[in-house]
Amino acid sequence: MNYPLGNQYSKDDNFKAKARLHQSHFRSEILQVDFDEYGNRLTRADALNYLNFYPGLGVVETLKNRYPKYSKGLYADMLRSEHIPFNMFAPLKQDLKLAKKVFKQLLKLEIKEITKIKIEYAPSPAAEYLNDKTSFDTYMEFITDIGEMGFLGIEVKYTEHEYKLKPNSKEANDIDNLDSPYEKISYRPGLFVPDSMKKLKSDRLRQIWRNHLLGESMLLHSETKFKHFISLIFYPSGNKHFNEVIPEYKSLLTSKNQNKLMGITYESYFDTLSQFTLSNDFTDWLKYLKSRYVIK
Repeated sequence: MNYPLGNQYSKDDNFKAKARLHQSHFRSEILQVDFDEYGNRLTRADALNYLNFYPGLGVVETLKNRYPKYSKGLYADMLRSEHIPFNMFAPLKQDLKLAKKVFKQLLKLEIKEITKIKIEYAPSPAAEYLNDKTSFDTYMEFITDIGEMGFLGIEVKYTEHEYKLKPNSKEANDIDNLDSPYEKISYRPGLFVPDSMKKLKSDRLRQIWRNHLLGESMLLHSETKFKHFISLIFYPSGNKHFNEVIPEYKSLLTSKNQNKLMGITYESYFDTLSQFTLSNDFTDWLKYLKSRYVIK
């Protein structure tokens, strides 16, 4: 049976149009199931069968543990980025030694061990950190070669770019509140270069800033055990927005904090994974990742 590519969306930008079509092909040709409204959306029945997720290496189990209730955006939409952290990082929970090798090479950091991986994580209570709903798409704790503890806060993007603030929203009010954690952390001496706040609050940089500040708030917490934090943004190389805004953001960090933020393309992550000897299960997973997310 031939399954149609399904409807596309005429108002997509160039990269999003390519990504939507790519996911439509994956659904039609690899999953061989029908679509719902647009070619990149699974029917509810297929979504409830977890077809948006890699079927092995604990991915579905991690999903069900974190989000057991059906959500259309997460379960059915193959284009939105919400599902991607599960597919990309949940399998590493099965092999923390592999995780250590991969991230040690990606980051050029002396990591002795990765001790914990969580998908969709925020410290609690929120009021003691940023007092908002900011979270890491993936969170990893590690130990350095000299025994110091650190963590990685990963944000995963696909076709997303900047977004506008909603007037009178909590986020808009918090951003403009001079007593907010955003202000207090950002003005901590030595983190950002002078006169950075206007750019940090801009539509282009605001989400990167908030995720970075979540990690900084954890470092400052009274009970912290961490000495190191890196904010990582994973994105496909075709997403030109992040190719541009990551160096823009880094330029606002002081020289000693330049390593607090890094951009990692999907392709470089997959290439790094492929450099290690993988079991058959992990080889199949890597093939899935490349076919699912690498857009020619």
